[in-house]
Amino acid sequence: MRTWIFRIGLTALFCMPFSLAAAPSWQACHLPGERDALYCSTLAVPRDYADPSSGSVDIPVAVARSIRSRAEADPLFVLAGGPGQAGSDIVFLLDTALAKVRASRDIVFIDQRGTGRSGRLACAADADVLLLGDSELQASALACLKGFGADLLLPTTAAAVEDLERARQALGYARINLWGASYGSRLAQAYAQRYPAPVRSLILDGVVDTDLIIGIYGNEFQAALDAVLQRCADDADCGRAFPALRTQLRDLLLRLEADTATAALAHPRSGQPARVSISRERVLQIIRNLLYSTRGAAQLPYLITRAYAGDWRPLLAIQASSVDMAAAPPAAGVLLAIACREDWPRLTASQRAREIDAGAFGASGLTSMDRLCSALALPPLPPTPVQTLTPPALLLSGALDPVTPPARGDSALRTLPQGQHVVAAHAGHVISGLGCAPALLRRFLDAPIQPVDATCLDEIALPAFQTSAAGAPP
Repeated sequence: MRTWIFRIGLTALFCMPFSLAAAPSWQACHLPGERDALYCSTLAVPRDYADPSSGSVDIPVAVARSIRSRAEADPLFVLAGGPGQAGSDIVFLLDTALAKVRASRDIVFIDQRGTGRSGRLACAADADVLLLGDSELQASALACLKGFGADLLLPTTAAAVEDLERARQALGYARINLWGASYGSRLAQAYAQRYPAPVRSLILDGVVDTDLIIGIYGNEFQAALDAVLQRCADDADCGRAFPALRTQLRDLLLRLEADTATAALAHPRSGQPARVSISRERVLQIIRNLLYSTRGAAQLPYLITRAYAGDWRPLLAIQASSVDMAAAPPAAGVLLAIACREDWPRLTASQRAREIDAGAFGASGLTSMDRLCSALALPPLPPTPVQTLTPPALLLSGALDPVTPPARGDSALRTLPQGQHVVAAHAGHVISGLGCAPALLRRFLDAPIQPVDATCLDEIALPAFQTSAAGAPP
């Protein structure tokens, strides 16, 4: 996948912006997921912007220089999602979503406070996460999170905005473009609201609008699952292989609601005999994770049918691989600190009622977040007034996104009068790296007030459904 070559040397150093080249702490670095060197430094920012005596925290910054020797003056700042994901977790985007943008622009990655190399507020992954039940996992996570103490007050959207502005100033860029995915799209909008002058344009992928409450996705997940089940029924191979899929999933969840199941199997990691307790919530969480991508969704019918037949091994193997093989998950401390302080206080009674009625997913997600936020007891933050944002904006959505579907992007356009919204019909959550999307990003940044022709997104194809242990039919 690594198709471009970045050469480190005197030429690259001499081509860097003066303030960046002159900073004594900048040096070549290698980040996980990227084989070539970037330029890295660490910026000291106030621990608490309201209290000058509070000390400082370090914010790591990495810059991928433009491939061209003469870069455009306005770089692209990358804002990761979560909340809790670090910029250093997604540098692989240089070779996918951002490959064409990097031809002419610097790309800047920031590890927001509490993420990545900036004092990551996360608990070590348990080596036997499959062997722990729901209550054990939650108790372990809460004990760990409470151990962070006052550090859980550090990560806020407002603080991340101020950190981002300090980084912009330190790097010497007068104007910047912002790419934000999922929660990163909220942060991008918050920065443009607080500091409109430096913002040349916004690219928002998997758009978080002002109405979204982190953790309240029950209706969206149910709609995405229903769409998968219907696509399977309409597909000749999938419908023939799994003719009773809806009934099997309903009965499976009802059985688990009555009592947890137990599976005896070889541990997917160690190969040793293991007994795994399988709850309704465990199954729903695996389904949630798979719905984020169309490739994961294409596995669901086969996994559901095997589980219904009592063979839990494929489903548990998926969960184990998501722990062992996936990119670093969001730092739980940052995710919960922001969700519990900024989002949960905005949850209205009517929103709560709709979530409870949101099919299989609503009540379980609501109960979990209620319990976590109540146990952490973090002080709420007042909501930020919504304002109209003037920069040109490109909004991208996947029609099959289970958390930020196109309706979110449509809603965000209310405060983005110079925004344009494009939708990929056969894509899930975050689409910048799919099909022709990388070219669209470059085209937009070159001329952000021009309409983007996104008809090429229709060429993104859905993967075939898995119908057996061997995969999709030939």
